[in-house]
Amino acid sequence: MKRLIVLMCITCITIFMLPALSMGAEYMAGIRTGYFAYQPFLKDIGASGMSDIKWGTGVLYGPIFSVMFTDDLSLSVSALMGKQSTHWQSKFSYFDNNTRIVGNYYFEVFRADVDSALSYRISQYFKIFAGYKYQYLKLEYKYTELRTDSTNNNHIDEIDVAVADPTANHFYGPALGLGFTYPLTETYFVSMNVSGLYMTGDFEFHGDNLAWQADGTFNGESHNKLTVPMRQIGINVEPVIGMNPGNNLPIITVGVRYQRSRFQITESNNAIGDTDKSFDDTIIGAFISIVFMF
Repeated sequence: MKRLIVLMCITCITIFMLPALSMGAEYMAGIRTGYFAYQPFLKDIGASGMSDIKWGTGVLYGPIFSVMFTDDLSLSVSALMGKQSTHWQSKFSYFDNNTRIVGNYYFEVFRADVDSALSYRISQYFKIFAGYKYQYLKLEYKYTELRTDSTNNNHIDEIDVAVADPTANHFYGPALGLGFTYPLTETYFVSMNVSGLYMTGDFEFHGDNLAWQADGTFNGESHNKLTVPMRQIGINVEPVIGMNPGNNLPIITVGVRYQRSRFQITESNNAIGDTDKSFDDTIIGAFISIVFMF
């Protein structure tokens, strides 16, 4: 979380100090919010029940700041943050040929995506931009499982309860993209930004597991701690339609954000897999933004 605060402070300071070097610069500030669905890379790890994970949903929101030094050159920073959660059942998971698992699972994530970009307009409709992205994910995972023996009339062998402590995961790295804006009328316009990203960071997991036999006898508990260096390569697409009424009124846009990343282990780990194993991560949603110019 400290890295997130530092990054936002540095970016905000940059935005509000650089215009002093460029008289006549214009500022924009506003907010964006929307409803997003998230399918985490955890579904590909292979842990019990994870392969059946449902899309997590929730409201994300965050600020938008930018400064326009000239008609062609601008610097911006935006953020989206909030909680997303899901719960599901898995009825046919197997650890081996004889063990059947019926489980109830719950997953929650608090996420914060911070994007900064220096943009330059190369033609009337197109711009290029380069920036830095920071992603913060705080994960919580809980489940209760009933394990039965399929060779013994589905006799209950064990009841497991697991709680994964909220763990903070930080990823950061560069992004590069292309933007397109086209005026439909004097007031309405459409635009789209497409960017690629490359980030590195650590996936951390801390969890406790408690087990009981069918007769109530306590089998014991275990604590798992895992830190895995990873990288992610992804693409982000944001088409929007907007309205700029002028006369000191706010610019309003409505759009869609689609981000898909592929996580890959950079150091072999027995608990998750070798460096050739990858995991896909997707977030998609619709948003509205309101921005004032001053």
